[in-house]
Order: sequence, then C-alpha cells, then structure tokens
Amino acid sequence: MKRSKFYLIAPNYAESGTLETLPETDGLQILKNDDLVQSKLHFSTNDLVCITSEASIELVKQRIDDENKKNAISVLKDKYRFREILTEIIPDYNFRKLKFEEIASLDIQAKSVLKPSKGCFGTAVKTVSKESNFVQIAKDIKQELDKNSSVLSSEVLSENEFILEDYIDGEEYAVDMFYDHLGEPHIVNIYHHPMPKIEAYLHMIYYTSKSVFDSIYAKAMNFFRELNAILKVKNFTMHSEFRFSENKLLPIEINSMRFGGMGLGNMVYHSIGINPYVCFKTGKTPDWNKIWKEGINSKSIYAFFIAYNGRHINKNLYRPNIEKLKREFTEVLHHELFDYQKQLAFGVFYLKENWANLNKLLTIEFNDYFEQIGISH
Repeated sequence: MKRSKFYLIAPNYAESGTLETLPETDGLQILKNDDLVQSKLHFSTNDLVCITSEASIELVKQRIDDENKKNAISVLKDKYRFREILTEIIPDYNFRKLKFEEIASLDIQAKSVLKPSKGCFGTAVKTVSKESNFVQIAKDIKQELDKNSSVLSSEVLSENEFILEDYIDGEEYAVDMFYDHLGEPHIVNIYHHPMPKIEAYLHMIYYTSKSVFDSIYAKAMNFFRELNAILKVKNFTMHSEFRFSENKLLPIEINSMRFGGMGLGNMVYHSIGINPYVCFKTGKTPDWNKIWKEGINSKSIYAFFIAYNGRHINKNLYRPNIEKLKREFTEVLHHELFDYQKQLAFGVFYLKENWANLNKLLTIEFNDYFEQIGISH
C-alpha cells in the first residue's frame, strides 16, 4: 500500500493564528496555496490533509481524488445543503434560503438566526425576531460584509446568499475532531464558547475544562458516528459548532478539513501538551479520562482569547497596548501578536484562568486597550 503523506495547506494571505502557534509536528508538510497551484500534487484517500483557513478549501478540494471527501466538503460548506442532510438526524429543524435584497422586507414570527450561506469569523450573523428593524439590519450586514470582505474572499464569505433558520437556545460549544482510516471519530478538544458582552467581539473566548468535556463528550461522539453514516469519510478533520440545551446537542455548522481557526485548534497543545496533528497522524484519541483526573488538570480552566481591534479605533492613529491587556489575565501560557493594520485582531492568547476572571474578561471593550501612536505607558 502506498504510504500516506501529511499536509497542512495555508492561503498566501490569511487570517493569522494557526501557523504562528503551530506545534512542531514530524512529517507535516506546510504548503501555501500558490505552492499547491504550481504543483501537480493530488491527494489520495489515505493522505492526511488539513487546512488552516476556509480560503484554501476549494483549491484543496480540486486536488482530492476521494469522492466521499469532495462531497462532504461541498455539503458541509454550503449551510443550506448541510441543514438538508441534518434533517436525517434532526427531522424537525426549520430553515430557508434568501437573497440579501430580501432581508430589509423580512416578516417573521419566531426568533431566528440570519447568516451568510458561507461565512467566517461570525461576520454578518444576526439573531432576529418579529420586533427587529430589518431595514437597519440589512444596512448593518452590508457594512460588515464590506469591511470583512477585504480580508475574507468570496470562497469564504457569501455576500448575497443567506439562510434564515430556527434560533436554538442554549450554551454554545465547539469540537475539534477527526475520522481515522476506518471512519471512526476521535475528539481532540471540546470548548465552551460563552457569549461576550459586546456582540462585535463574538469569538473572543473559548475555554475547556473537565466539566466542559463531561457535559457533551458522549453526545458529540454519538452525533459524529451518525453523521459519518451519511458522509462516509475517512482521514478527515472537522471543526464543529453546537448548541446544547435541555440535554440535546444540536449542530450549528461544521468546517471541513481543519481544527479551530486562528490558533484555537492549537490550544490543547499550549495548555496540556497534546498535539492535535499528531493525534490525526497516529489515529489515536487522547486519554481524556486520565488527563482530566490527573492532579491540577481536574480543576483547571484553559482559555483561548482573541484580542480584537477596537470597534471605534482609527488604526492610523492608535495601536494596541499589549501590556495593559496582559494585566487582565490570570496566567498567560503562550501568546502571538499580529499585524493589527492588516488583520481583524491584534493577537491571540492562551490562558490559565479562574471562573471569576473568565467572566470579567467577557465584558472587555477593546477600544480601552488602544493608545495613541507615539504615546506609551
């Protein structure tokens, strides 16, 4: 049998985070989109392929020989098609397509979620209800799309195709996992995603702990087994988002061929020393029972923190005050800073936290952590 190869594909100019925080991984070949375009490389069924960003997914899909993987990528990327297959698992879920120009005249009765059919970084995702001012919401969405489309390509962010779907109440969780060479699921991390006080900083904090795993691990494993009865994929990574309510775990979306973006997927390495790419390569699940029972881990909270650019900051006049922000954290395990002039955030931080401070961090206004250029403290 031909020996499988292991690749990580990254766009030439992508959102920062994953590569900067990547743990050293033997045998992992990192290629940029241009490298792949200029090569004759094709990926076999047994090859292990990950991406760092949705901006690589279509290019990689063109080079995949495995039809089940190609179909899974198409289905999962299109939020409408994904919801269609979900009806096999969750038959009573309501959703429909609409165009951008229909938003301003929407008339709905129940609380719902409006989102682009293709999306990233929470761009233009709105919770709406009967009382919503849809004319204003359409303007807000257009503004967000104009701002973020300069960083996110049309392959990642759709500006005209939208979905309106049932609002699922409950806590939000995310799971990084892969299917092995037999199609069996393996979970490499679970995160709770609490909502920040300011909606513009939606993805600011994800954290993991023993209680997070205890809450949904078994249900997530059951879902991934049911999903692969439909997709039938092998050697395939996924970052999945769920809502958990009334003891039910309901999927929101699934991102193919990657772990959590902007370095979220590397949190498990910088907090408890587990390399998710090694897990994928060896086809082995971390021993979570042992990890969460051993000593300090059993009561620890590990957090991933995105330091956004402030909402009302002129980046030509102001710069982030890194030291002021770091004083807000209990313990910084690792961090990477970005070029805030080119990115939507100025860095990511891996933290060891306590409950009280974690809740305090959720109230942060990043405008307060920028200073005038030429002034330092």
